[in-house]
Amino acid sequence: MSKVVLPAQQVSVDTPTGVDPLWLEKFTQMAAFVNLFSEINFATMTTGQTFRWDAIAKKFIAGV
Repeated sequence: MSKVVLPAQQVSVDTPTGVDPLWLEKFTQMAAFVNLFSEINFATMTTGQTFRWDAIAKKFIAGV
């Protein structure tokens, strides 16, 4: 299992008024990107699994 190391770990995300708006935008974008692949089983991609874009669900799904 790989360890994910995020840069700028000493940068403050929390402010006295809540989450820094710049960081909130970045976290929201990252969550939206990760959600695009929520139906994909990456462990099976090495065995030739493909994926396709589902325009209605707006995410990638396992293909045939």
